[in-house]
Amino acid sequence: MRYGPLWAAVAAAVAFAGGCGGPKAYPVRGKITFEGKPMKGGGAISFVPAGGRSGRAAGGAIKDDGTYELTTDKPGDGAATGEFRVVILQSTDREPDATKDGERAGKAVAVVAEPDRIPAVYADPMKSPLTAKVEARENALDFDLKRDAGGPPVRGAMRGRDPLRDGLRDTFAGLGWPATRSN
Repeated sequence: MRYGPLWAAVAAAVAFAGGCGGPKAYPVRGKITFEGKPMKGGGAISFVPAGGRSGRAAGGAIKDDGTYELTTDKPGDGAATGEFRVVILQSTDREPDATKDGERAGKAVAVVAEPDRIPAVYADPMKSPLTAKVEARENALDFDLKRDAGGPPVRGAMRGRDPLRDGLRDTFAGLGWPATRSN
């Protein structure tokens, strides 16, 4: 999957934001569909506290069949209660096959056709139209993404974007993640 570095950053932010302890997490599972069919390619999902409230984000992998399970502190524990903005990243490309030393690396391989790519707005932590309410019980939260949600389909895997410059900086800062990076 092409979201490796971004997914690692999201996972690290979730793991290190606020340390252990904190509010109790409740299981959150569901399915992501696009126009009624499982979202192709898999990807990542993140629940970011909404409405200016502080708290911890929860995240998880979206499997090829569209299912996901959220994690805050330990695998599958879910999310704290409250309102969240939901951010969905689709893996549209995969890394090229490995090459021998000295050989030119190949290009990324598209695994999701253009008509099956979700609009970029779902990957924007400030503009995603998706919200969710996690309650103090087991939560089954499904999301059916629509083609007309706004913006063009995601082209490649964050190709040409700098997540720190394009809005995730503020999300990570809210989680206690440093807003600057070293080069």
